[in-house]
Amino acid sequence: MKRYALIVFSIMFFSCSTATLTSVAIDQKLPTKEDDILESKPHTNYTIKKDVDAYPESIIFIIADGTGIGQYTLSYYANGEFAPARFDHIGLVATHPNDGECTTTCKRVTDSAASGTALSAGEKTYNGAIAVDNDKNPVKTMLEWAQENGMSTGLVATSSVTHATPASFAAHVDYRKKEHEIAQQYATADVDVILGGGKKFWPDSLITFYKSQGAQYIEDINTPIEEDKRLLGLFAEKGLSKVYKGDREVSTTQMAKVALSKLDKNENGFFVMIEESQVDWGGHANNGTYIKGEMESLNELVNYVLDYQEVNPNVLVVLTADHECGGVAVHDSDGGDLEIRFTSEYHSANFVPIFATGPGASVFDAFIDNTEIGKQLIKYINKN
Repeated sequence: MKRYALIVFSIMFFSCSTATLTSVAIDQKLPTKEDDILESKPHTNYTIKKDVDAYPESIIFIIADGTGIGQYTLSYYANGEFAPARFDHIGLVATHPNDGECTTTCKRVTDSAASGTALSAGEKTYNGAIAVDNDKNPVKTMLEWAQENGMSTGLVATSSVTHATPASFAAHVDYRKKEHEIAQQYATADVDVILGGGKKFWPDSLITFYKSQGAQYIEDINTPIEEDKRLLGLFAEKGLSKVYKGDREVSTTQMAKVALSKLDKNENGFFVMIEESQVDWGGHANNGTYIKGEMESLNELVNYVLDYQEVNPNVLVVLTADHECGGVAVHDSDGGDLEIRFTSEYHSANFVPIFATGPGASVFDAFIDNTEIGKQLIKYINKN
């Protein structure tokens, strides 16, 4: 009898438990992909609201392409000394392309062309656009404003010099892949210094023309520089070699030293954009080792430039990114190592930091839209 009662009780218990679990499963269904698709809401493009406390005479604008909080976190834990900690001011930047209210076609993730244009000209545009607006009309960049004000100008990149970010400062084309056309525009753009990769986009005839316009062309960073000529240095067929491979043709810091040695002799001041281009490429490759090497290069560059700024306090130094790439996150691994995880092989809409030191730097202590950086630096260049 006892055995029978136990069997009956067991059947009733497990039947109730199964019913309860089924009820929970119905009431609390497992997450699905649809749960991760969220309705996009109209956003606010936040502006700089602080008053300017001083105007710089010169500007060094560093763009670490594809570098968000995850990449800086990786560098902080993997590269030792964290050079960006030396900056006096820090803010946060939204990077979406296009302006206005969001509709069914609104994009939150930018490419380097649209974000480069936002940074160079202070104007939103479509992905792929190089210093043109949504109607494909040219927009004036801070480098062009600097030239108009008699300042010396320069572009430095570890990608091809005709890649999207540097191109957004000195060329105007409707699509970023037109690098041969961008090189042709550079040849007559009167930029004082252009250093980086991308020889494949400069045929011999264009180099010959460029030199005929009173310019020097070099393929070795140790070549003696002719002070009275504009300078074009191309050190690789495409982008420079990866830092972690150990065979980079020339460091970002070496190029920055050459650029500043030419530019800072102008009594009207100078503007230079220096791009640490390949942090972005490490994100696209989902390769933590690649990112680590490029962030190590950025650390070296930041230390050099901030040392230079300490000796030249009239110079404003700004460091930011055009966007984040890879959705990078840092996790613990075995034995105290780091595990780098990625959410994408493309860019993300994640916010990026901005760091600044020098006259006018305090206005960047804010959460702002990326166009505000372009507008503010143009304001400093025009002293208005």
